[in-house]
Amino acid sequence: MKSLNKIKLFILIFVFIFITLNFFYTKYYFAIELNNNIQIFQKISTSKNKYYNNEKNSNDKCITTDKKIYWKNQTDIGLENSIEEVNNSNSLKISFENINDLYKRENPKISLIITVYNQGYYIKELYAHILLQEFKDIEIIFVDDASIDNSSFIIKELMDTDKRIIYLKNKINKRQYYSISRGILQSKGEYILSIDSDDYLLNNILLKAYETAKNYYLDILQFYILLLELKVFKVKYKSGIICNNKDIRNIYYFGETRNLPDKLIKRNIYINSINFMKKEFFYEDYHTHTDDTFFFGIIHFANSYGFLEQIGYFYNNSPNRNKKYEIKEDYKIKINRDIKSLFNIMKYFIVQSDNNEIEKNYIPYKFFDEKVKKIFRKNVKVINKNFNFYIDVFNLYLNCSFFNNDKKNIIRKLKRKIEMRQKRYNK
Repeated sequence: MKSLNKIKLFILIFVFIFITLNFFYTKYYFAIELNNNIQIFQKISTSKNKYYNNEKNSNDKCITTDKKIYWKNQTDIGLENSIEEVNNSNSLKISFENINDLYKRENPKISLIITVYNQGYYIKELYAHILLQEFKDIEIIFVDDASIDNSSFIIKELMDTDKRIIYLKNKINKRQYYSISRGILQSKGEYILSIDSDDYLLNNILLKAYETAKNYYLDILQFYILLLELKVFKVKYKSGIICNNKDIRNIYYFGETRNLPDKLIKRNIYINSINFMKKEFFYEDYHTHTDDTFFFGIIHFANSYGFLEQIGYFYNNSPNRNKKYEIKEDYKIKINRDIKSLFNIMKYFIVQSDNNEIEKNYIPYKFFDEKVKKIFRKNVKVINKNFNFYIDVFNLYLNCSFFNNDKKNIIRKLKRKIEMRQKRYNK
């Protein structure tokens, strides 16, 4: 009996020691390991400050203000008018009232980039709303991502009358990042607005957005989105205008501003973003986090940002929206490759943050979502030969103050999986 009690006591002491050591290991070892990793990242980040422009204004005439920016002193955001347009969408017919409005522009003010994948059902509705816009000095670039429905036929039919339309078709399915980039590189507009083919514009937004952006000398102008349930998509960013790159980065990190369709953005900002991201991080057929990815590049170059108190975009957030793309056999492998690109961005911007604790903590938090967790849980076997890279990433996560203990426990488990896989692979 006494020997049994001694065994129990020994087990309790062992468990206590194990838990205590594990606690200190987790708290201190990872912190030391993280510091070493950040020093390594700083050494290998040869592109540091190559593109970076922290405080310089894009135009001396841009003036920061906290005041709300309204269209010609209107005090409403156009909700009533926007809801009426949505309700009348099904009865809209394409009508070419003034054929002179539809001629090709050599130097259009705005380029509309519309990505299409098996969305022929929505194209005419989208186009009818474009015709409702008073602002006609545009080009309309449809990028068809190898659709197999009637999308191509519908677009070519519209091209016969509207010479502002440019049609590009990918030979194989390349996904949205590539398609948007291709449209932007083909464009000639001063500003660009990226649109999904199953959404549409509202409330005469092209005229309002362009004139506001020009009047306030803005690289980026944001406006409100109206959702399918006829509710306005809320934004956290306080209204007004800002004129330096650092504050623009803070808007992106802490506001719901990463969507592309609610922003009129200067073409040169997009071009710089594409070239920068492609050179530093990406493959052509990049698959995931499209808006996040574009915006990481955009905030690298933008120096003036404003918010217009107007609804301008209808977002079809229906359950079927995410079923547009079929999952291919090699999709998992490509997604893993894309996640690695995202982590490279994360590390790069942590280095660029110049000891800004908010940015260092928030960037890892931004990219640790459900999608990333599922990919790592299901596809650990795919992550061969990149073990040290992913271990470094998880160390960054473990030092992120935004994560609670439950999230950090998940990260530790994922990290252990990678370490175990590494040991088996090296045997």
